[in-house]
Amino acid sequence: MTDKIFSLEPFEIINREAVFRHCPKQALARFLPHVAVKSLKSGDELQYAGQTAEFAYFIVSGTFEAASEGGQKVNVKSGFLGQESAIGMDLNIITAVATSESSVLVIPKAAIWELSKHPEFHQDLLNSFTSLFNKEPKVVEDEENSNDKKNYSSDLRFFFGWLMALLVPLSMITGVVEFSSIPNKESLYLVAILSTSIVMWVFRLLPDFVPALFSVLIVVLFDLAPSSVVLAGFGSKTFFMALSIFGLSAVIIVSGLSYRILLLLLKIGPANKTWYYMCLFLSGSVLTPIVPTTNGRVSIVTPFMKELLASFDEDSAKAEAPRLSAAVLGGTSLLSAIFLSSKSVNFLVFGLMPFQEQTRFQWVDWFFAASVSGAVLLVLYFLASWLIFRNKERPSIPKTLVYDQLKILGPPCPSEWAGVAGLLVLLVSFMTVAIHHIEIPWIAMAILFSLLMFGFLGKQDFLTRIDWSFLIFLGSLIGLVSSMNYVGLDEWLTGKLSWLNYYMANDFGIFIVLLSLSIFVVRLAIPINATVVIFATLLMPAAVNIGITPWIVGFIILLIAEGYIWPYQASYYSQFCSLAGPKSGADSKKVIILNAMQYAFKLAAIYASIPFWQYLGLL
Repeated sequence: MTDKIFSLEPFEIINREAVFRHCPKQALARFLPHVAVKSLKSGDELQYAGQTAEFAYFIVSGTFEAASEGGQKVNVKSGFLGQESAIGMDLNIITAVATSESSVLVIPKAAIWELSKHPEFHQDLLNSFTSLFNKEPKVVEDEENSNDKKNYSSDLRFFFGWLMALLVPLSMITGVVEFSSIPNKESLYLVAILSTSIVMWVFRLLPDFVPALFSVLIVVLFDLAPSSVVLAGFGSKTFFMALSIFGLSAVIIVSGLSYRILLLLLKIGPANKTWYYMCLFLSGSVLTPIVPTTNGRVSIVTPFMKELLASFDEDSAKAEAPRLSAAVLGGTSLLSAIFLSSKSVNFLVFGLMPFQEQTRFQWVDWFFAASVSGAVLLVLYFLASWLIFRNKERPSIPKTLVYDQLKILGPPCPSEWAGVAGLLVLLVSFMTVAIHHIEIPWIAMAILFSLLMFGFLGKQDFLTRIDWSFLIFLGSLIGLVSSMNYVGLDEWLTGKLSWLNYYMANDFGIFIVLLSLSIFVVRLAIPINATVVIFATLLMPAAVNIGITPWIVGFIILLIAEGYIWPYQASYYSQFCSLAGPKSGADSKKVIILNAMQYAFKLAAIYASIPFWQYLGLL
């Protein structure tokens, strides 16, 4: 019988012991990769008083003598030891020695902390600890929270950033920096307001949504545009589309569907970091033609990355986090211009083409014309990722562990089926929009309503799982773009770009470079969609007059406008950082370098496509 107990695997122990039944199956599946069984002989020391509290132990078999710092001793045959690590203590206050041949489940501090978030399990830990010597534990403050208290006043970057946020708009209003031919005072004031927000974003002085909200507030207070225009973003279809996608994503996460999909991907592929990277990249790429917002795709795929990193050891997770962040960001955004259905602004470009060109560039034709660019982008992105993120770590998740995790999860629950149904309804409705003529945002809202009505998304999850700060950021940006249009700032910007027409007609190769540089500069101040609107509205009709297929010009605009340098320039990057957390590695130098290199990749993809476009008769 003893041999049988000693041969138990962590999966069998967790399934057997009643104390773990207080935890959700999804939490136990995440917990399983981090634990191991350790055997001890009589006289072996499990832990000693004064030692750093790094592990908790669950007794599988045998007996231990637990001694307090005051000299009290007690024999322990079941339950936990090393609870100090689970209740926030820095050091062990109990010495535990095996008095017979014994076996324990070794649980790292981070893993036991995750399970301790569940009240009943946490109470069991406290009870087992206090019952040893009837002593109340002294719980210390969470180290992570204490480390969050930083002194920003001494940071030179913040001082210089706030100084610039004050001086830049003042220099515009007082005429130190002049804008020739700016249409009116309202436009000048709006530019000054936007410059303040841009400085805040560039220097990361505040969370992204705060400067955006500040700009909306000042525009309303100075009456530069009616409140119905400034606040239009919060009632727009894009806002409700994002809200609905976030709600569906929350169900997918909370139900454990995202974790199950990840485990199934790990099950079918090899156990190496290349496949882990491809799992995330392919997930984003497959969703690109299905979910018509980059933000929606990011909200769905990011949890996969978090689950994957949680399955690695600490060193591997730290080394691989930047690579996996690049996989999520690249998979969800790299091919946005390749598919007509990947973003709503793509349809705007489609709508600016003459009717005969629209007939010529339906979904399949659009993809075919963009296929060479897409292939070049993929090759260059994969090659650069391999070169930039090389490291010696070899994270590997054993297939047996994946099988055990799937066993713990059991069959799909109703919430998981609801998530699958929501995705399928969204996909089918998008593919059949020409038949039912119902706009996708309202179908997405209907899906969200159904999930809320039937209880698949609870009130607490609705409040905490949806990124409300990003929605405020999104709504504010849309309102600011509407304000720019209202005061005539968009027309002024359009007039500043008319010189590009000459190069479009006489030297298309130079035109591509100049257009890309112009978009790069404008994107420093203006969001992606607004940039596309400005350039497409100006240049696509001109392309028709010159005799160039307008789709090519629109495609180049879409491809280049998707790039960014600063986080504030891409709302989906800000959203990813918010969802993934500080350990995602999204702000590492390697990710920033790869992101900057994408401008070169996109130019290479465009130039490589020129012979293909000539073959198709587009140039």
